[in-house]
Amino acid sequence: MKCFLFILFTAMISYLKYFPKKFVRLVCCSILHKSITQKEYYWQRSVYNNVRLFNQKQIHPRCNVLIFSSILGWLGLTSEDEETPEDKLIMAIKRSILCIQREQYDKAEQMLHLALRMAQDLQSKDGITYVYDVMANLAMEREQFKKAEKLFAEVIRRLLAAGYVEDSLKILHISSKIAHMALTQGYFEKATLGFSWVLEKLEEYLRKAPDDAEAQELWGLTKNWFGELLMKQGKYKEAKKNFEDALDCRIKIHGAFNDECVSILNSLSVACINMENINEAKQFLLRALDLVKKIKDTTQEGILLANLGMVYLREGLQSQAKDSCSRALKMAAKEKDDDLLKQAEHCLSQVKSAMK
Repeated sequence: MKCFLFILFTAMISYLKYFPKKFVRLVCCSILHKSITQKEYYWQRSVYNNVRLFNQKQIHPRCNVLIFSSILGWLGLTSEDEETPEDKLIMAIKRSILCIQREQYDKAEQMLHLALRMAQDLQSKDGITYVYDVMANLAMEREQFKKAEKLFAEVIRRLLAAGYVEDSLKILHISSKIAHMALTQGYFEKATLGFSWVLEKLEEYLRKAPDDAEAQELWGLTKNWFGELLMKQGKYKEAKKNFEDALDCRIKIHGAFNDECVSILNSLSVACINMENINEAKQFLLRALDLVKKIKDTTQEGILLANLGMVYLREGLQSQAKDSCSRALKMAAKEKDDDLLKQAEHCLSQVKSAMK
């Protein structure tokens, strides 16, 4: 019975939905792409987001999630039972995820290797596959891309051996991640092929199952990443369309009040700026600012204000530009954020130069 319950548990969380926190592109004061740190991962809700309940002060709403202890109780793996090898494996995986959340990556790696040995001793195929998947996501987060790709390839091999087809959602999600890693490393041709294939298969799937939220979410995530690729290739009109699709999908599933929507709106402003659609860029930034105030993310609000200041400067509105950049500077000082401070100071220096 324990074995069956464990397999059921691992099937529920067999792979992670991941939004790399280091690769969210925001327009900076010089109207260039710049990375900022996003507050949350885009990982599977069933366990990973709930572990965050114990570690983060601010939690953005998710759809109908169970806290980890509730899942264990549902599976019958509570403290009332005698501790079994399956219990120990689940606890090792839980601890590794907690370490990742706390950015204790070396400790997480050690815990995952321990969990892998435990899963191998139990001869749990699903457990081994899941641990490999967490290892791959950890390597991706640490920008160890060759290692991550090798681990993802092993996960795909194991899924195919278990009977999954190559266009199953699990494998499509991993394929999208591999394409995103190619984008991050500058392998644009590989990234293009990967994203195009994933989107083609997802659209085929959604024609048959249009209400599948998991497929919709993966489609939106891939559209956003594909938009980033098109931006790097200077295909701003196509990028804008992909960002719009990603935004509509995100709002449909999760609503508008989250960091991802703010990020996509900012990406839309970047695309518009590059197409010289300054007024539309401003509207996207104002919309993003309205959202970011409601989710109370001071750092991103400061970045958006600095960006807006530069847009006002492009419009010749020097007074409004100075006001936006000054507000961004105050937020940088309050948050003690060096990156935001540099961005706000650059914004103000550009305004002062224009006013001479």
